[in-house]
Amino acid sequence: MDAQARRFVRPIRSTPGGFTLVELLVVIAIIGTLVGLLLPAVQAAREAARRSACTNNLKQLALGCQNYHSARQQFPPHFSPGGQTGVSWLALILANIEQASLAAEVQPLNPSYAGTNFTQNRNVARVRVPGFHCPSFQNEWADFSGSTIDSVTGGGKAYTTHYVANAGPIGTNIFTGRAYGQNPSTQGFMAVDGVMPLSPVIIGSNPSKPFAVALTDIRDGTSKTIMVMELSWSDMGAGSLRSWVRGAAWNNDMTAVRNIANAMRTAKYVTPGNFNSVSMGSNHPGGCNVAMADGSVSFLGEDVDLNGVLLPLASRSSGENVSQP
Repeated sequence: MDAQARRFVRPIRSTPGGFTLVELLVVIAIIGTLVGLLLPAVQAAREAARRSACTNNLKQLALGCQNYHSARQQFPPHFSPGGQTGVSWLALILANIEQASLAAEVQPLNPSYAGTNFTQNRNVARVRVPGFHCPSFQNEWADFSGSTIDSVTGGGKAYTTHYVANAGPIGTNIFTGRAYGQNPSTQGFMAVDGVMPLSPVIIGSNPSKPFAVALTDIRDGTSKTIMVMELSWSDMGAGSLRSWVRGAAWNNDMTAVRNIANAMRTAKYVTPGNFNSVSMGSNHPGGCNVAMADGSVSFLGEDVDLNGVLLPLASRSSGENVSQP
């Protein structure tokens, strides 16, 4: 090309690379959408892991109760020494859940927290037992007599439990039309037809010694009778949680054991009067875990029918023929 021709040819200039504003906004929108899709999946995976850990906790507690029964031919008893709150079934099965050293510190014939002369059981409540807490519920401290070890001498905080035993149903058996058995209490009632009530029969006074339920007493079927359930939902009311060492007091409260009287997550603690019948429930979406008397663990949906399913599953020997939903 001669010099004259080159005068009329313009050089090709390269344009700088990069995103336009529109392209950048599109990329940001795509990333935001992906993050929005990913976060629920991550949260669901975390909750699935927490629910699995909770299931394992209940499985270990159920096995501990089964091993206790194998050694003594009965499930852990609840009793009220001198009318005061006795120790819980959780305290009694410690040796069966690999907590032998802690079990050695428990005084099962003494009250769990009341009275200045009984400090040993209060001291045990200072110990955190990981398997007593559902990872989906963050509050591990006891309320009321749990902000301190007891209302008499104080002495530091106590750990609570998110798992309570089934004392039995309160209400009417729709299959027979008869009311389920119960004993009187200033905290509502004390059911008798569950797996670990204070008394497995209707009585007129505080039993002089503890007596408990055996497998042969569960005539409705061990796979159809709730033994342990979750009590760990956020809106159940201040005061619902107490020290894990506390069991039951005649004609008063039941702490590590509760009635099944209300639908799941419907009845919160309102003072006075309904402490023994605060609803079972959890922070797991859709329901809560329960351990049956045969040692199996199931997840019950929160919409499970109270009268047709939940109360019959709470009864050990009232003749209902129901299965888990």
